[in-house]
Formats: sequence, C-alpha cells, structure tokens
Amino acid sequence: MSISSLLNDTSILLNDQNYTFTSKPQLTRWINESRRNCAKRTGCVRRFISGRSAFGASAQPGFAVPGVTQPNSLPGATTQQPGLGAAQNSLMTIPNVERYPYVGFFNPYLQQTYAGCNQIIDIISLSVNWGGGVRPSLDWMPWDNFQAYCRAYAFLNTSFPSVWSVYNDGTQGEVWMFPVPSQAGEIEADASVTPKDIYSDDDYDAIPDGFQEALKFGAASVALISSQRFAQAQMMENTFADMMGVGRVAVDRGKTATYYWSVP
Repeated sequence: MSISSLLNDTSILLNDQNYTFTSKPQLTRWINESRRNCAKRTGCVRRFISGRSAFGASAQPGFAVPGVTQPNSLPGATTQQPGLGAAQNSLMTIPNVERYPYVGFFNPYLQQTYAGCNQIIDIISLSVNWGGGVRPSLDWMPWDNFQAYCRAYAFLNTSFPSVWSVYNDGTQGEVWMFPVPSQAGEIEADASVTPKDIYSDDDYDAIPDGFQEALKFGAASVALISSQRFAQAQMMENTFADMMGVGRVAVDRGKTATYYWSVP
C-alpha cells in the first residue's frame, strides 16, 4: 500500500483530512512506527538470507529462470563465481570466529538482497555448508545451555559448526556457533525482519498486503494518545490488534504433510 493511501486512510480515521491537528510528516512517522510494530508482533516480514543464491532467484546471466525470480530480490545482489552452480556472496563463516552479530554482519546482506527490509529481529533457523555438497540445519540451544555445555572448553575447538544460539535480544542479537568454524562455508538464515520506513509512493513496502489494512489503526492510536483521547486511542489499538490477527490467520490455513501414509 502506498504512503499516500495510508496517510489518507489514517487522516480520515482522525477526522483530520487537512492535517490541521497532526502534520503530514508527523503522521508519516507514526505510520512507519505502526509498520514496524506490525512486523514485530506478527512476524509477517520474513526473508531467507543466503550465502548462495537460490536457483531461479538470481538475476545473474545464465542462472535466471523466467517466471521464478524471487519477488523484490534486488538484481546483482550476489556475484558470480566461476565453476559454481549458483551465485555466491560473502555471507560465509569466518575461520576461528564464533560470533556473528545481526548488526554489521547479517543486516548488510539482508539490505543488499531484499528491497524494503531494514534489520533482523530474529533468526528462526540456521544452516551452514560443511563442504562436499552438504548443508545441514544446525541444532539450536538456549544461550545458557550453549555457554554451559559448548563454550565450557577453554581452548579453541574448531570444526564444522553443528550448534548455534542467539545472544542479546531483537535487533542487537548475535549468532554464536559451535564448534568454532574451521573454514569458510556459506550461511543460510531464515529471518524475521523489520521494514524500512517509507516516505513516498515510490518506496517499496515490505509489509505483505494482507497485513496493510491494519496499519492505519495503529498509527491513529498513537495520534489519539498524543491528543490525550485515550478511550478512542484504546479502541484504535484494539482494532489494530484484531486486524493483525485476521491477517495472521488468513496467511496459513494449515497444510497436509502427505496424503499417502498408508501407501507402502
């Protein structure tokens, strides 16, 4: 949804189409706050960050498959490596390094690969290439167990990583791996992310269509709080939550793993 549509819908809810009580720049700020909160509360902006481009998802010559280009994946975000079956970038493990923060390590690849995405708030699963065509998903541990059982070794224990954990919350999170990587191997991360702010109709909105109908209510709630109309603000906040719930239910009606359990 364009920012002009969101501004129009929100100003109508506030009965302030001329922006007499709330300026357009301020309302834009609150709309973007609503967009971020929607992504945090629903996990609706989810991206697959990979050190190796998925087949058909790249715009690299010779590897793009017509009709299956990954939506909003930026062309040329990865570089071609001769002899490899897919494009590859430098989202890879670093020998003898166990800590990989979202800020400064993962986020640049997210922003380079996907339009409209800003920061990682959570990594859901992590895979690392072990060489020889094997890229397993690593086992996850809570940080306290990871510290107690994996990092109990005082000396550097290097190999292919098999366990991972996250330290710190939200956008300040850090991925830790054990054993400490002994060689470079591409990383694949399934991540929940926040959208970039939008200021014009030309800016890409990463919030999925099914969740965008809720955004005006979230922005209107904050605007009403600023004018101390708390009862109306609570009503808008409740509607915001209800609409996000509708969006969440509507995206997945459930799946059947297989229809053929009884087939030998």
